[in-house]
Amino acid sequence: MASAGIGRAASVAIGVFTAAYFLVAAVLLRRWLRVGAGSDGAAGSDPPLEPVAFLCPLKPGERSLARRMERFLDGIEPGDRVVFGASDARSRALCERLIGKFPGVDIVCPPVPAGGNNLNPKVGKLVHLAPFAGHDRWIVLDSDGRAGGEFLRGFRRDWQAAGTTAFSAPYVFGAGGGCVARMDAAATELSLWPGVAMLRAFGRVDFLTGACMAVRGSTVAGLGGWAAFADVLADDHELGRAVVRAGGTVGISRHVLTLEPPADSVCAWVLHQHRVFATFRVCNLGGSLGLPLTFGLAASFVAALARPLSARRWLFHLAILAARQTAAGSLPGRRRTLRDVWLSGLLEPVFWLLGQLPVPVRWAGKWINPGRTPGRAASAGHDRAPAGTCRKIPVRSKPGGSHGGNPARSPRR
Repeated sequence: MASAGIGRAASVAIGVFTAAYFLVAAVLLRRWLRVGAGSDGAAGSDPPLEPVAFLCPLKPGERSLARRMERFLDGIEPGDRVVFGASDARSRALCERLIGKFPGVDIVCPPVPAGGNNLNPKVGKLVHLAPFAGHDRWIVLDSDGRAGGEFLRGFRRDWQAAGTTAFSAPYVFGAGGGCVARMDAAATELSLWPGVAMLRAFGRVDFLTGACMAVRGSTVAGLGGWAAFADVLADDHELGRAVVRAGGTVGISRHVLTLEPPADSVCAWVLHQHRVFATFRVCNLGGSLGLPLTFGLAASFVAALARPLSARRWLFHLAILAARQTAAGSLPGRRRTLRDVWLSGLLEPVFWLLGQLPVPVRWAGKWINPGRTPGRAASAGHDRAPAGTCRKIPVRSKPGGSHGGNPARSPRR
């Protein structure tokens, strides 16, 4: 009886904390991201944009890639340079077409190898793109981002105004896909952005988000170049941490980048969520261990199932769901349905538990081991990484498989 009472008290405590967490996050998200999805403001009062080099590693086989790249190039300012990283024939052919279609844009498409087993495929391409940048101010943009002129101008103005050493953009997933894709997107967004909003308001942001990162080339060179991050799973997280350790500052924009929706398959969804929580465990052990405090939706659901005729328990569960839905409604972009928010919240503890297991994750067409012990990666031909880093080793890969593609999605943190 005593153990049952303790269990009920713990369930209620976690539920109350979860509801409060998402309600506070909803307020913070509205204050932070409201402008990011809207207009740029009075453009005439803004200082001129400094020229930048866009480093854009292209992922082979992505949906609607040509349309996104054309929209992106429409937003390029005079004096900017775009450096595409194409490691397959189809992507290289697309680069040639874009060079012909946008003669007024400085586009460079250097030869980029597909990458090796020991390389993060994105960083492996950046190693080859950096010598062609031509400017010291770099923006690294993932090719699955729907980056139009409004976003690009707003993000660049935010970076110039913030004056930070490195800068990144929040992201959400665009509309499209079926139930599985929408649930995957909702789970990723609601496990990431409420926590970042809290950290931004009450703590310190010391990491970057990889969909869109801004940094000076001289800063990257001072940290050892892109090659220093070629064997890390979470290159964005590690780059931000390295900047802070070197005495720099890291910021995050109010302007939101919309990404293509995740792949609409159960297999891709499971692999993606497993990778998200495994990466979180390796990179931020404290945050990962604290995440169950936000699993009140699942805890209250189990408690209600234990006494299905208890109206009080079901009302408590619905109140927590309403708080989670409020936070989801504070994110810009597509409408997040109550069903997707509910199901993603119920399954979040399952993926969290799976992410705690020291088993390989699927990423970039390979099975990799993000680390056998929390905060430290396994070593295979490499020196052990210091605790808190996100190193990875290849476990096995498909013979002849691409090092740039991914059956699920690129890992987002």
